[in-house]
Amino acid sequence: MRLVRRGQVSLEFMLVFGIMLVLMLYSVNSVTFKEGSTSTETLKMQVLLEEKSLANAIAGTIAQVYAQGPGAKSTTYAKVTYLAEPDYLQKAFGSAKVSVGSSGNLVFVGVGDNLITEDANGAEKNTVTTEMPYTSKGKGILFPDGLPSKSIRIIVEWDPSRDEDWSAAVVGSYLEITININPGG
Repeated sequence: MRLVRRGQVSLEFMLVFGIMLVLMLYSVNSVTFKEGSTSTETLKMQVLLEEKSLANAIAGTIAQVYAQGPGAKSTTYAKVTYLAEPDYLQKAFGSAKVSVGSSGNLVFVGVGDNLITEDANGAEKNTVTTEMPYTSKGKGILFPDGLPSKSIRIIVEWDPSRDEDWSAAVVGSYLEITININPGG
């Protein structure tokens, strides 16, 4: 009788171990970043949300300076995670290029070689826009390997003696995006 019992315990152990192994393999497979997988789609959504947050911060700072008039200057700070990680951007969109700029009355932030703001002919959205209070001449900055810092300082000023301009530089631990607006100038 003891031999039968040992065999039954071993069989039950192998069955439970096999089920646990299958569950573990399924969970590992579901969290890896495969094209079209749930994890990749989640990553794309997180990047798009971060793009929207950055675009809103820039547009909000521009609106504040525009409301104050010529000679005004304002600084806003923002944090990003995914936009500063080229590996994540490459997995989500197939490119690590990040574009930040303005076009017409919109501020845009996008990832990829071709910026797509709507689902056009099955192409997936990789760019978000936010309205600003004036029409820009269309300026921007390209970062070929994602943003160089996770901490961003946005400096917007309205100097009527200068043309509209967007520039970026790494200052200390911050990516400093400097924007001069000149509505009507």
